Amino acid sequence: KVNQVFMAICIGISQGCQPIWGFNYGAKKYDRERLAYRYSVIACTAIATVFFLCFQLFPHQIVSIFGTGSDLYFQFAERYLKIFMFMTFANGIQPMSSGFFTSIGKAKLGIVVSLTRQVIFLLPLILIFPIFMGIDGVMYAGPIADAAAGIVAIGFALKELRAMDEIA
Repeated sequence: KVNQVFMAICIGISQGCQPIWGFNYGAKKYDRERLAYRYSVIACTAIATVFFLCFQLFPHQIVSIFGTGSDLYFQFAERYLKIFMFMTFANGIQPMSSGFFTSIGKAKLGIVVSLTRQVIFLLPLILIFPIFMGIDGVMYAGPIADAAAGIVAIGFALKELRAMDEIA
């Protein structure tokens, strides 16, 4: 759940950018549109990188926030946190792109991008990976789903930004 703090920040930035994206897209000011999208992605990626570093460098302290336990508990929880949150530095792109598509009138694409991490990738991976990898499969499902969702979001965003170049 500590990742939700990070995601809330990125979703807030995305929601704050939606009027800017919507206005510039509607006004056909595509240079400003691309610039606003680029700045928002850079901001979320920078914030994501800080959270990534915290997850990787301070897992014991983060796990300690939620309670105490044996050394075995901490070993497992720290390892799980570090692996599951390994792609956090790329997580800001997905909610940002989802909000971007929604604000420019492409809500269906925004919904698809929004569903990629949790529903389209993570749930199936959490069900499939443990069959082959045991509990480690659950751990590795997170970063793989994050990477896949980031790739999809970047792909769709680049396609849309290129289309704006062709229109302008």
